[in-house]
Amino acid sequence: MRRLSLTTRLAFAFGLVAAIVFGGAGAYLYRALAMQVIERDDAELLRKAVHARDELREQGARPDSNWREVGGVVSGNDEFALVVRAAGGAVLLAANATEGPPALQPVAPEAPFGPEAIRAWTTRQGYPVHGVQALVPVGPGTGAPGQALTFTLYQSAVSRTTLLRAYRTKLLLTGLLGTLAVAGLGYVVLRAGMAPLRRIAAGASSVTVHRLELPIAPAQLPPELAELAAALQQMMDRLRDGFERLSQFSADLAHDFRTPIGNLLGQSQVALSSERSADEYQALLASNIEEYERLARMIENMLFLARAENARVAVKPARLDLARELGALSDYFEGLAEARGVAIAVDGGGAVLADPLLLRRAVSNLVANAIRYTPAGQTVVMAARTGPGGSNIEVRNPGAGIAPEHLSKLFDRFFRGDPARANSGESAGIGLAIVKSIMDLHHGHVEVESEVGGTTVFRLRFPATQADPASCGAAAGATGAAT
Repeated sequence: MRRLSLTTRLAFAFGLVAAIVFGGAGAYLYRALAMQVIERDDAELLRKAVHARDELREQGARPDSNWREVGGVVSGNDEFALVVRAAGGAVLLAANATEGPPALQPVAPEAPFGPEAIRAWTTRQGYPVHGVQALVPVGPGTGAPGQALTFTLYQSAVSRTTLLRAYRTKLLLTGLLGTLAVAGLGYVVLRAGMAPLRRIAAGASSVTVHRLELPIAPAQLPPELAELAAALQQMMDRLRDGFERLSQFSADLAHDFRTPIGNLLGQSQVALSSERSADEYQALLASNIEEYERLARMIENMLFLARAENARVAVKPARLDLARELGALSDYFEGLAEARGVAIAVDGGGAVLADPLLLRRAVSNLVANAIRYTPAGQTVVMAARTGPGGSNIEVRNPGAGIAPEHLSKLFDRFFRGDPARANSGESAGIGLAIVKSIMDLHHGHVEVESEVGGTTVFRLRFPATQADPASCGAAAGATGAAT
């Protein structure tokens, strides 16, 4: 089934709103007219009732009464009818009366006629009828019920009903035509108003990997659509940046894989080119194992990032003593630090709620990087603090520092601060991205501060109250130390 366009839906919405407005206005106008006509007819009915009572009094006071002269009250208007009955119930006059009125509560002889005296009923044809009934003394000074006439004056609202029906039909027709007109004009106006949006859609359809920009300037669009175009362009800028990083990462990854594979292939070819001793084969296998381990670490790191991005890493939090954890990591990296002439110091303590393996992996990545870039004779400091806002772990080291333009991209998984990849044999360039992913899994974040030629500080911030880390998913565990 074909879906309706936004223009058509809005046009239907305009039509619906117009139908509601026209319907409400029509109902109000119809009711106002009906009430006005009914009030006018009731006023005329009461006026004629007063006239009829006066005529009956005058005729009843004469011995030669001619009751038919009273019929002049309703003459000239077939909707009004008058029925006069004697005290015994005999009909003395029936003017325009086609069917007898029902029994009503009569008005007293001297009582005034008011709206409360009017009674309503319906004819056999379905027309509404309003009428009054009253007692009239037949002689001077007589007021006994047995000596009074009863007259019933009523109006059958045929013309009023016909008028209101015609008026209702016109209102319905006007409302229908108005609704269709509003919907049609709304569609035309909306289609014209949607033209800039269609231009944006046409421009977006022309976007390719090699041309990530809209062919329409946001300044040429209405303010609302200008925001949309600007947001789309920003998205495309981010995509372009992502494509560039992905391309660079692919090149770096190919280079990083090519180096150990080339080493494996070259060493194996050299070993097979002539007869070797058992010791030489053992040395070759040991060298190959180092290259295999290097490849395994690279693959495992990329797999961890993929799992973390899809929330498939199981987080098992535990309350950890930071002084003990940092001390254990200091002992672990002691050999590497001594080989580079670097010292490691631990400062502070506290406790944190975190996954032990993931915490050690994040801090290990930071410490390994710090040792790698710290000049000989300097000290790498691991510090921990716990406060009301949560727990912080810092890794500080002196060195060349990080350029300011690289700080915002440092934790991007495809970013390499060293385009020459001078140390690609030691690092795959995704260790900091792993740190960020680990902190995201713990609902924390990682920060970096660096001065060129000064001190670089990486800070892990763990919140005081974390959401249930188990909600991050349940799947593969995360093992391994530094990358």
